[in-house]
Amino acid sequence: MSEKLKNLFKKIHDPKTQIPEYISIIVRPGKKIIDIKIKKETNNILRIIAHDEKVVGWFIHSFHIPIKNLGLTPDAKDKEILDYLTNPAKIPQKETKDYVEDILRKYIEILPEKKKHFFKTKRFKKKKEIQTGLKLKGF
Repeated sequence: MSEKLKNLFKKIHDPKTQIPEYISIIVRPGKKIIDIKIKKETNNILRIIAHDEKVVGWFIHSFHIPIKNLGLTPDAKDKEILDYLTNPAKIPQKETKDYVEDILRKYIEILPEKKKHFFKTKRFKKKKEIQTGLKLKGF
């Protein structure tokens, strides 16, 4: 993990900083992340785009949503937060609700992680198509 990413996680998950506490939904962890870009979306939601050493191009690494956007307190339990993430209808803020619904649409399901306020998505790898036989030129 890159130093930028470690510093970001320290800042957004530390209750002593001036920054509100966030929950992190990791889409794709990456093995050797070289660089990250932080994009600020609506309602202080952060989207992290990363560049891996062995993968060409940029990919979405994670989403970070302030806990107060879910209508919860920073000391809320992960089980309670997960209930709000899997049922976005409970979220009071419309923009955050729409954003979580979009995440669920793209990445199917949000699952718990071992760390506090960390979650991951359920995603499927594309299966390679195996082709047999001769391939004619031009096809």
